Amino acid sequence: MDPSPPLSPPTAATDAKVRVFVVDDHELMRRSMVAALERESDLIVCGQAGDAPEAIVAIADCRPDLVITDIQLKSSSGLDIIKALRARLPALPIVAVTMFNVQHYSQLAREAGASAFAAKDGPEQLIVAVRQALGHS
Repeated sequence: MDPSPPLSPPTAATDAKVRVFVVDDHELMRRSMVAALERESDLIVCGQAGDAPEAIVAIADCRPDLVITDIQLKSSSGLDIIKALRARLPALPIVAVTMFNVQHYSQLAREAGASAFAAKDGPEQLIVAVRQALGHS
């Protein structure tokens, strides 16, 4: 007889987590977003990147349920990420974020194909935008 207890099957809560990929070139901001997302019981961060080329490759490997991207990256644009993802994965929810000229960039993000937009004003706005993009608003 094996004295160890049988392994439990995965719980429904674990299976139901939404896999999120985060793109932001500022490590501190990216860490803050990741922490806010992982405080939510139904969200899990499956990957992160600091720039568009790195993100496109990693997203293909990670296959997230939702992507969050900053609009202004150091050597590229989050708008390019949105357009590339929209062309390859038209149903993928994408949340665009920025701290600059919010009204202008929210319009550009939606034109590029973003599902939702949030100003980088705090974790609450980010979570609201994620819920909106997922259709849980």
